[in-house]
Amino acid sequence: MRAPVSLLSRLLPFLRERGYQAGDRIPSERELAQRFGLSRSYVREALAVLEATRLVERRPQSGIYLRASRRDAGLDVLLLQHDAGLPLTENDVHELYEFRVLIEMQAIEMAVERRTEEDLRRIDAVLEESAERLAQGLPLADQDAQFHLALLEAAHNQFLVRTANWFYLISGKRRETYFKDPAHGRKSLSEHKALRDALRDGNRKRAVELMGKHMRLAERYWLSTLERAPRRAARKRLP
Repeated sequence: MRAPVSLLSRLLPFLRERGYQAGDRIPSERELAQRFGLSRSYVREALAVLEATRLVERRPQSGIYLRASRRDAGLDVLLLQHDAGLPLTENDVHELYEFRVLIEMQAIEMAVERRTEEDLRRIDAVLEESAERLAQGLPLADQDAQFHLALLEAAHNQFLVRTANWFYLISGKRRETYFKDPAHGRKSLSEHKALRDALRDGNRKRAVELMGKHMRLAERYWLSTLERAPRRAARKRLP
């Protein structure tokens, strides 16, 4: 799989930078092989990945066309773009957090009703590891994801877990940035412990209230970083 991944990190930015839209024909295998200085079999393998994720389609006797990614393509397209180094747009961030809220707010209600003692032990193990890492001055990017996935597992719906796991894969770099600040780790752990207590006590109202606050604070932070970025870029261009 290494070969297509390597090419995708060049091919996906190329398609975005050239402004190809849904329905546009993109360069052929031969043209792409020449552009990137690679064999056609190498290019064919990468295009097969894009076909599998429904980002492109081959039309017999016609060529390769870009599909409507917002409608036709699977979620893995965003993950491919993320792995290729393409940044999320501001709209992507808004919609991703709306998506996350829908999943996790529903999941916490289900988890209050369905959680088992094993679920609580799994959550507690993540909290213990988080506390140990904080004491050592280490970030909690991975532990944050593990905690939320453990909560989702307590809802006992595999599709909620699988879908949320996709979100945590695509937001990994953003979490790494966020948790470089130890204060963010301490606040996150405190909120996670409160969520665990509400889940343990079967307090649906409290669990939903805490999760809603947790989601709003996370979204507010990421949107603030998007708002600051253009200003930083503008200052760098000044003479």
